[in-house]
Amino acid sequence: MSLILEEDSSSMGEARVWAVTVHGTPRVYEIDKPTAWAQLVDAYPLAVPDSKRSDWLDTTGEVHNWFIPDWAAVAHDFDGVHLTLHGYLTTPGIAIPLQNNDGATVLAGFDPDTTWWLNVDAVHIEDEPTLWRVDDEHWVRV
Repeated sequence: MSLILEEDSSSMGEARVWAVTVHGTPRVYEIDKPTAWAQLVDAYPLAVPDSKRSDWLDTTGEVHNWFIPDWAAVAHDFDGVHLTLHGYLTTPGIAIPLQNNDGATVLAGFDPDTTWWLNVDAVHIEDEPTLWRVDDEHWVRV
């Protein structure tokens, strides 16, 4: 799914994909709608007003005190954060107001149906990647 719907692609028609084996039962936070993203940011806020001001003004047309998750803090409680396909289709690129912080957030940079692993002990990443290339507008495993 990530190859087909890649966010901000710079792959130039080629991708290396590493297989991941999950250990045990990891604690994974699911982002399935805008409120789920807002709740994560509200629980682990990191203010980024200067670094995101112009980007997110251009994207949303709105001015806010901008926040993203403090990923180091999130990692204390969760092994990974997963963006569902529904979350990808409903959440990115919009200003989402926060309940517990004076500001808003924008989900950006996530691919659909992707998990960002925050705890390396929760997963094993294979040493050798699989190479994929675009052939006739379709991804093909090489």
